[in-house]
Amino acid sequence: MGHLTGTVKTDGVITMSYKQTNKEGNLMTEICTKTPKVMTSGKIRLHESWQWTSGDRSKGNSVLEEV
Repeated sequence: MGHLTGTVKTDGVITMSYKQTNKEGNLMTEICTKTPKVMTSGKIRLHESWQWTSGDRSKGNSVLEEV
């Protein structure tokens, strides 16, 4: 269970903050920036850069693609 808040800039870049309670009952928080790219098929691909701001503070990159 969680909540997501964020903003979208005029260039489509999404900056967001996420809070969730995990299965163990711990509150976890994360920040993320998503940069959209429209592919030749017309579908959208989001390139994410994220970091947990609680717990182990791990960070990484992900790609989400419209199907």
